[in-house]
Amino acid sequence: MVEDLETSLFLEYARRKIAFEYDNEEMGELAVKILKTLSERNEAIPDETLALILGISATEIRRILHVMHRAGLVGLVRESTDQYRYEYKWFINKDFIRKFLIQHINNVVTKLMHRMNTLSRTTLYICPTCFRGYTLDEVYEYDFKCPRDDTELVQVDVPSEITFLANVIKNLRGEEKEQ
Repeated sequence: MVEDLETSLFLEYARRKIAFEYDNEEMGELAVKILKTLSERNEAIPDETLALILGISATEIRRILHVMHRAGLVGLVRESTDQYRYEYKWFINKDFIRKFLIQHINNVVTKLMHRMNTLSRTTLYICPTCFRGYTLDEVYEYDFKCPRDDTELVQVDVPSEITFLANVIKNLRGEEKEQ
């Protein structure tokens, strides 16, 4: 499978998300294998079929699929097989990946805009060692020293920080429009 930028970003996000969720890099790699299989097939596939294709237990595949579904990484359709049974099929496609990335970009832009608003309203200080931020009230309380590592706190250069964040937001919105 030849990966374009969208797909590789999506797969890397999924790998990290699942590896973090399970605290296990192998689970992240398995999630990528599942996503690649779904992408290559470009159709909705039952979890038992995925298990056969990948040679992994259906229970393990199902656990990862459910976590990925909660994270919005895969879609799920329920099809009736007969009067009393349903079959659940999992899917992913280019439009799905594109929508996911646009949503993710929008979430990041929202957080960056919130950070810009905070910077413009509050005097912030940062620890140059652990990079944790503190408000002016907290800085006075901690006597201008980081409570974690006793490093001297430094005031954030607000104009350059806001300019930097504005450029990042502009670039992200440009990427979003290209999608």
